[in-house]
Amino acid sequence: MNDTKRRSGFAGAADLVAHAEVATRYLKELCSACASGDKAEARAALRRAISELEVARAMLRTGAE
Repeated sequence: MNDTKRRSGFAGAADLVAHAEVATRYLKELCSACASGDKAEARAALRRAISELEVARAMLRTGAE
């Protein structure tokens, strides 16, 4: 039986979303760098986005357990 008053979330959800939003900004930078042909900046932005998403994924694993 499910408790209707119990929320199915975890305490770090807001932090996880914040990391995902930062990753989104880096992906926009990546897009801009690609449009301007700046490969070095595109690589750097991609690395930063991946890093943020990896942090979010780790937080999700921790929060889901």
